[in-house]
Amino acid sequence: MSLFMHRFLVIALGLLGLLMVFALLYAVLGKRFTDKIVAANMIGTLGVNMIVILAVFLGTDYILDIGLVFALLSFLMVIVLCRFVQNRVSAGRQGKDDTADEEMEAEV
Repeated sequence: MSLFMHRFLVIALGLLGLLMVFALLYAVLGKRFTDKIVAANMIGTLGVNMIVILAVFLGTDYILDIGLVFALLSFLMVIVLCRFVQNRVSAGRQGKDDTADEEMEAEV
């Protein structure tokens, strides 16, 4: 591996690490739960990118398999979190509908 490629990969890993720190801050300081889901997805994507760059840097193939598994787990995590939010929102709407029905019955 040439010296230019070595330096480029090290700089790319550093920048991705910095972006991951910013995404972690966004996940912690985000106001809405959906902001936290987007930040978690971004952290997973950046992690996969770092694993692939590390595989190229070390010249190994088996690390790519680890990156593939990590990408699948990150995808499943986002799907589960989105399903959780969807259930939470639909339960909130049902709760509002129930209270509206109870108010209407109380008026009659």
